[in-house]
Amino acid sequence: MARGTLLNDYSRDGFVIREVLTPDEVAGYLEVMETLLSTSARPRQTGVHDAAYQHLGDELGEFGRESRQYYFHLLTRPGTEPIHSAFHHPAVLALAEELLGPRLIVNNASILAFNPGVTYGLGWHRDVIQIPEDEIDDRLFSPRRHHNSVQINLPLLDEACLWVVPGSHNRPNRPEEEAVFAGSKHYSPVGAEMPGAVPVRLRPGEAVFYNNNLIHCGRADDASAARRTLHMGYHSATRPPTWHFYLLDADRLTPAYLDRLDPTMRRMMDEYLACRAEYPEMSATWQPDYVT
Repeated sequence: MARGTLLNDYSRDGFVIREVLTPDEVAGYLEVMETLLSTSARPRQTGVHDAAYQHLGDELGEFGRESRQYYFHLLTRPGTEPIHSAFHHPAVLALAEELLGPRLIVNNASILAFNPGVTYGLGWHRDVIQIPEDEIDDRLFSPRRHHNSVQINLPLLDEACLWVVPGSHNRPNRPEEEAVFAGSKHYSPVGAEMPGAVPVRLRPGEAVFYNNNLIHCGRADDASAARRTLHMGYHSATRPPTWHFYLLDADRLTPAYLDRLDPTMRRMMDEYLACRAEYPEMSATWQPDYVT
């Protein structure tokens, strides 16, 4: 796939790949991540596990007890502060601003992780799980509608877990894609083959920035590999947010917790809470009269 300007590639394909961390930064973040995760636990059961409910968030102390992918929300978990600087890394923010505009608001800061021996699959989807199926309309996937959200996977180990259908972010499903979804507007059956899908292969320190309206899925086929990936999302405060903004559990952002944060992350969380106060209703974000 030919590489042009960042925004042109992103608009056309729905994703771009750029190097953002130096080898020393990768090593440093990996060391921090390994201190957060328990590496001694062994799964009670093996086999293929789906990840349909991963967005509920896992507890760090549970890592490795099951043979599956774990999804850890970080900005609402005391004790995860040593890795927070990844979510205001200058290279990450500069690229996200180039895609969305200034005054970024962080709305997701997580870890995606599993140990060697894991094989897992997540059904094909667009990130519309928050929207009731009978309210998901094709107008949400139109080039005329600005999607004020970017999602980022930043691995600290080699990986190819993310699969995408390039260009699917700004159009409705095609008939052959509808067949794969088998009547669902949230997830296809796990293991279904999607026409036109490609793996996103990333080296440590490379990041994929993607429009989460893309048809995409996560899967792990190489049971010899581990996953240690920083996962984050942003929108620009120059426009109203999308439904992705509400992933963070604002009730956990208590004054006592906020006082634990370094000044930069504290400012980012204050900006998040101010935006939350301005836009309190997630259900408004997919309505026809909502202007993005």
